[in-house]
Amino acid sequence: MNKKLIFFDGDGTLWYPKATKRTKKSHWIYNDPTTMDNYLDHLELTPGTKQALEVLKSRGMHLVVISANPYDQEVALADINERIVHFGLTDLFHSYYASRGDDPSGKSAIMLSVIEDLGFSKSEALMVGDNFFYDYLAAKNIGVDAYFIDNTISAMPEVAPIDFETIREIEDLLKILK
Repeated sequence: MNKKLIFFDGDGTLWYPKATKRTKKSHWIYNDPTTMDNYLDHLELTPGTKQALEVLKSRGMHLVVISANPYDQEVALADINERIVHFGLTDLFHSYYASRGDDPSGKSAIMLSVIEDLGFSKSEALMVGDNFFYDYLAAKNIGVDAYFIDNTISAMPEVAPIDFETIREIEDLLKILK
């Protein structure tokens, strides 16, 4: 698999709540009165993520974050940036974007725009995320390959697509993308 551009979701893919990991949707941490004022202290990177991103970057891949967020663009981008900085990932990502939290196809338009702006083809791009509809299907519907981060909390279709690809963690990409 020859990929040059990898899109990553944020919550549940790059990072998740320490207390619940992938057993509960990550968004609770931003609204819970006991964690909302210091939510960064309650988040952690998913296993092997920073090391895997470093290897992928060293292989010349462009890494991009696209995270769904319910706030306006300015606030949403500041939120994403805050997490990227907190985890020391600033030098690893080419860019980051926020899609509307209520639009499952929002990431599709961003992916197409980034692919075009960077001069890549759809076949050179890959999306990795933990939400079937907002991440996996958003990519597949526009002809971009995708890997679904295996979890039990994402809404799923009754029948999975024939070409449904899953991984447990981001570090699994190192064996797939050479």
